[in-house]
Amino acid sequence: MLSDSGKTGEKAKKILDSELSLPNIPFPTMGGEVFWTTEMNYDGWRMQQNMVTKHARIIDPNNIRIAWGTYNGMVRAMKRVISTMKPIETSSSTERQAAMDELAKLKELLDMGAITENEYNEKKRKIMSRI
Repeated sequence: MLSDSGKTGEKAKKILDSELSLPNIPFPTMGGEVFWTTEMNYDGWRMQQNMVTKHARIIDPNNIRIAWGTYNGMVRAMKRVISTMKPIETSSSTERQAAMDELAKLKELLDMGAITENEYNEKKRKIMSRI
């Protein structure tokens, strides 16, 4: 039996299959750290555009390419995926403020040279996923 997130992922994959004219083999990616810009992001699902070729792709929270094609086609597909997912529970204002305080301290560490840019970005990504 699939968990709720597994069911959501299966629904999303069916939508993407129906939206695309380009064949896709689910393929692991490195998350788009170099040649990709993230244009849309929802609950770990990302629609990214290649900076060189300008084509787009959708990757799941596990960095697996689920779909690829034209930019406009991927925007439509991503919007349909988002509309099928349950709304994400929002953090309380206290949790949000705590996360913002943590980000401020993290930025201070970066500015002082106590942590590297990569360490900062990794920790920032984790904090941002909570709010």
